Amino acid sequence: MWRRAITATAGMLMAAATLVLIPVQVSVQAQAGVTGEWEMTLTTQTGVTTWQARFEQDADQLGGEIDLGDNEVLSVAGTVDGSTLKFVITVPDLDGDQPITFEGELAGDTITGAEGKFSWYGTGAWAASRK
Repeated sequence: MWRRAITATAGMLMAAATLVLIPVQVSVQAQAGVTGEWEMTLTTQTGVTTWQARFEQDADQLGGEIDLGDNEVLSVAGTVDGSTLKFVITVPDLDGDQPITFEGELAGDTITGAEGKFSWYGTGAWAASRK
């Protein structure tokens, strides 16, 4: 009788452990969703500017680079918290380097950016779509 009770209890514990692990696996897969090639669009009072981005996500760290065109490729340094991205690029300038901060929400193959100030590009919104 004890043998059956122990076997049944062990079976229930293994089933419960499996159910607990499933959400963790899904969360890790969702966090890797920003890695890849993206096209970014800034819409400001100076017009629409399009950049090419390559993002690399490692857990909650965001890296990669953004190609501004004219052989100007800048490094990305940031974080990912759930679906929220925050990152900075630093644009070199004769008057001193200009950091540009971005914040946005990832939803599948789209990033909807928050309003921001983009150095001499002006203020406005940004968005990105996966290539």
